[in-house]
Amino acid sequence: MNYRNPQLIDALAAQYALGTLRGAARRRCERLFSEHPALVLAVQRWEERLLDLTRNIPTVQPQAAAWQAIVQRLNFHTNESTRSGFFAWWSGAQLATAAAVAAVAISLAWWTFDGNRITQPMATIADAQQVEVWRIAADKDGERLRVTAAANLQLDPARAYELWALPPPGSAPGTAPISLGLMPKVGEQILSLTATQRAALASATRIAISLEPLGGSPTGTPTGPVLYVANVTSVG
Repeated sequence: MNYRNPQLIDALAAQYALGTLRGAARRRCERLFSEHPALVLAVQRWEERLLDLTRNIPTVQPQAAAWQAIVQRLNFHTNESTRSGFFAWWSGAQLATAAAVAAVAISLAWWTFDGNRITQPMATIADAQQVEVWRIAADKDGERLRVTAAANLQLDPARAYELWALPPPGSAPGTAPISLGLMPKVGEQILSLTATQRAALASATRIAISLEPLGGSPTGTPTGPVLYVANVTSVG
């Protein structure tokens, strides 16, 4: 394939963004991202087009059984041996709040370019109405996160929105999530990560955003409701 041909690049990007490019073909496309920035930009344009198409779709209340199916797919346990620490936080009231945003849409792209710096991955986080809220990208070396707030966000000015790296599957009971910093309410913010934060993000398969007091969680673990949960690829 001639990756300098704009029409071919656009067609490939459309298939990737729509999810019709699967298996080995999709993995091959992802490997091309690091060498062909035009392909990355084309994928981003298609993701934005598709997101625009969803803005006028009416909200549909999920059935009660939907949340139980999500719990089973994510391998959350409810027995007493795992109801301490983070797992206790994840259950109860916060779990119920997370169920209310089970329709949150998360789209993942694998590479984006910030000047001469390569960052991965880029997560576009949207609310239940499919309105974009934040984009999150990590430097290829995993030392910094670039978080961009969407324009005209309606966020609570008296609360903070905190980003967490969740313990990976198989973690010991009571393993706590690691805070990665506070999300910006406007504009863009760079979060410089400590060695502990980099290690947590590198092993995490999911991130979460919780609602906290101004300044962030006073305890070092999430204290407020979980608003968003997203799957991520390992970085670093």
